[in-house]
Amino acid sequence: MKSRLDHLRRPRNALLAAMLWTGPALAQAPAAPAPPAELELRLADVGRFAVFVDITSVHWTGRAARLRVLQVTEGGFKAGADEYWGGWRHEVIDCEARSIAHAGFGSIRAGGREGPVTGDQRPPAPIPPGGADDAVAKVICDGWKPFARVPLATSVEQAVGLARPLIETGAEP
Repeated sequence: MKSRLDHLRRPRNALLAAMLWTGPALAQAPAAPAPPAELELRLADVGRFAVFVDITSVHWTGRAARLRVLQVTEGGFKAGADEYWGGWRHEVIDCEARSIAHAGFGSIRAGGREGPVTGDQRPPAPIPPGGADDAVAKVICDGWKPFARVPLATSVEQAVGLARPLIETGAEP
């Protein structure tokens, strides 16, 4: 049985052959991965841990912000046989309700190797005044800039270097 499109079979086959023949030559090399974006880590609180707000991670939905918070541990902190710098807390802060919903945690081993984010998002809870979560909320919701003498850190390693002496001495910067 003859099709009405049989007269296009030969040009189609020639075009397919040309594409197969020249395709590898015309293929572009994969693009180099983009360099990691520079972080802006603002110190918000120092206590048992030092807490930095990752300003570059803030995503707003109305008056609620989804963000990462770097929690730096004291020097020599170990879990099992591994030493840790701290970890990323993933949070959702509702500025109107002044509530926080913890949305997971990812550890950071000494040297900077990050673990996976684990934990499900919890229901929002009121932010108690005076703690690290309150300091984070003030930075995000109110534009508060505490610790004016401490520069913004642009890497986790730099944040650890800034934080650990403050944790050890308990001194306000």
